[in-house]
Amino acid sequence: LRFDQNGITSCELGDFGEGIGQCAELTSIRLDFSFNRICGKGLGRLGQGVGGCKKLTTIRMAFYGNQITDEEFGEFGEGLGSCAVLGTLHLGFACNQLGDDKLGRFAVGIAKASK
Repeated sequence: LRFDQNGITSCELGDFGEGIGQCAELTSIRLDFSFNRICGKGLGRLGQGVGGCKKLTTIRMAFYGNQITDEEFGEFGEGLGSCAVLGTLHLGFACNQLGDDKLGRFAVGIAKASK
């Protein structure tokens, strides 16, 4: 699904995450949220929602050109880490405002998906 260049906010992203989390049979997801107005808030809710899709084997998401910061990046990774059968993960976060503050927490969260 392509949602690029639609003015989507962090709140709307979080709402989408809660909704997608109800799709219990989903096995693959490809989402493009590039060039919106996402600043981090709601990213954690998206991760938690996607993490609720226990049958996901492939996740591809793009968030290029937003204003995403470290704020909920760790929680996003922890949510995705709930995908127990995840085999393929492609994420694009270029041209955002991520530092190294939460990258460790993100990595630990994602690592849970392979266990």
